[in-house]
Amino acid sequence: MSKMMRRGIFMFVLLFAVSLGIIYYTIDLEALKTITTFNGESLLLAIIALALGMYFDGLRLQRLVKIGGYHLSIKAVLRVIFSNYFMAMLTPGASGGAVAQVLVLRSYDVPISKGTPIVLIRTVFSIMFLVIMLPIVFLYDSIEIPYISRDMLLLFSFLAVMATLLGTYLLQTVYMRKFVYNLAQRFKAHKTKDWLAKLETLNQGLALLYKKPTQSFIVFIESGLSLLCLYCIAPALMFAFTNDVPIITILDRMILLNLILYFAPTPGGTGIAEGLFILLFAPFVPSGTVGIIAVAWRVMAEYVPFFIGMYAVLTLYGRQFVAQETSN
Repeated sequence: MSKMMRRGIFMFVLLFAVSLGIIYYTIDLEALKTITTFNGESLLLAIIALALGMYFDGLRLQRLVKIGGYHLSIKAVLRVIFSNYFMAMLTPGASGGAVAQVLVLRSYDVPISKGTPIVLIRTVFSIMFLVIMLPIVFLYDSIEIPYISRDMLLLFSFLAVMATLLGTYLLQTVYMRKFVYNLAQRFKAHKTKDWLAKLETLNQGLALLYKKPTQSFIVFIESGLSLLCLYCIAPALMFAFTNDVPIITILDRMILLNLILYFAPTPGGTGIAEGLFILLFAPFVPSGTVGIIAVAWRVMAEYVPFFIGMYAVLTLYGRQFVAQETSN
């Protein structure tokens, strides 16, 4: 059995076990009564939220590629987006997602030298949006974290925003190159060139954005709209069990949850995502239903795009490509 098949089977078993365990440990008799009042319209709302999220994601990708001097068809855009979901879940640290996007872009005549910074900036903009939203999240929502006061959370969030904005400037200075070089020499001397190459790729992406600031700002707005639409999947699914859904509060907590998931060590954030979802959203839904909603959210937001991405990648490159990338 190939490594690709073993990893695929492992992922399927892991996802199934996590989902089953979450439902088993969170459901109760009261939840079974609540399920009988299931509101089917919520599934339609969740699908609409997913479609809108993908739409704005496609718009920003098309615009980024256009800034780089190329053009993508709708079919190509969809392949790039869904290939990211597929390969990110199969590879450690979601590293395969970026590789898949770059290679799919190359198959549509966008060279790797242009595709790599485009893919990198696409991810950076998503993280930047979440970081910039942090102060608003902590101002609006009284999230309690043990041993950390609300004032400290606000201070940390404002410092994170300032560090992000300052970092975009410092990245292109000679001081950052010296810092990265010294850091690589200290911890991984044999990968010094790789670290400097990654910094150069990021700077190429930023330079691309500085050429057309207005278009770049629109890309940033589209990034935010895409994320917010995707985060609306959660309140849409909650609507299946209750009509009293505080949408703004839910979106606030989804921003915090997904920022954490960007740094989750498990494939696709499996286990961590569901656990944090239960912790953050249990107070807003009927007793015993939060586990069902958590699993439904993951299915809609991650697993459905994963299988679409699997079809997109396999029909474009075949099994050999997937086997090669998952073996690295």
